[in-house]
Amino acid sequence: MLMALVALSSCRDEVILDLNTIGPVVVIEGKISNDSVPLSVRVTTTADYYSLTIPIVTDAFVTIGDNAGTIDTLYHDSAGYYYSKYIHPCKVGNTYTLNVKYKDKTYTASEQCRFQLPIDSIKVIYSPNRPFFPAGYYLWEWAGEKPGIGDCYQWDLYRNDTLLNDDFYFTNDDQLVDGQYLASDFPFPYKLNDRLVLEQYAISRQYFNYLNAVQSQTNRDGSPFSAPPSNIGGNVSNGAMGYFAVRNLDRKKLTVK
Repeated sequence: MLMALVALSSCRDEVILDLNTIGPVVVIEGKISNDSVPLSVRVTTTADYYSLTIPIVTDAFVTIGDNAGTIDTLYHDSAGYYYSKYIHPCKVGNTYTLNVKYKDKTYTASEQCRFQLPIDSIKVIYSPNRPFFPAGYYLWEWAGEKPGIGDCYQWDLYRNDTLLNDDFYFTNDDQLVDGQYLASDFPFPYKLNDRLVLEQYAISRQYFNYLNAVQSQTNRDGSPFSAPPSNIGGNVSNGAMGYFAVRNLDRKKLTVK
C-alpha cells in the first residue's frame, strides 16, 4: 500500500494553461459622498490571469463635475489614486459626472446624490445567549425610511477604526419596508470601551445591483447554486470596467459603556 501511495503521488504534475491575452482594459473605481474629504478615483488596467501586480495609470486626466457648474480636477498621488485639491461634499439632488481621459479615449459615468432620512439613534445591547454568535454588545439602529419604492442602502461598521465588513457588503432595499420606521441590529459583538462607527449610505439601484453582483462572484464555491463566472458590468462608458458611485452618507458614533 505504501508503494502504491508513493507511485500515485509521483503522478501529479503542474499544468500551466496557455490562456489568451486580450490586452489591458481600463478599470475606473470611484466612490464620492457628502463626507468632508477630498474626492477620490482610482485608475488601473486589467492584467493577465497569472500576473501578480495590478498595472496602475499615472497619466490620466480626471475631472468630476456636477449639474450646478462645479468642476474639480483630480491629481495623481500614488498607486493609481487621483485626489481633488479641494473638498466639495456632494449635495443631495445634484448629479455628478466623472470624466477620465487616457490614451486618446474618454470614459464617463454619472450618478445622483440621493436623499435619505437621517438615522434617529443607535445603541448597544448586551446579549449573553445570542444564537450562533458569542456573548457581547450588539449594535442596534433606529431609522426611518422615506415612502416610495426604489430606495437602496449600504452600511459599513467599524470597531476601533477597523472596518468589520471589509470582505463583504451590507446592502438592502426598501421592497419589504417601504416607508416604515425600522429597528435593525448587526451581527458583530463589541466589548466595553470599544469605539463604534456606523455609516449608512443612500445608493442608486444600479450600484446596489453592482455590489450584489460583485458579492455573488467573490462568494462562488463551485457548487451548482453558485453564480456563473462572468465579468461585472459597471456604469463607466467606452468599454471600461469598474463603477463610479455617488453616496449620501449618514454617520453615527458611540463608545461602548
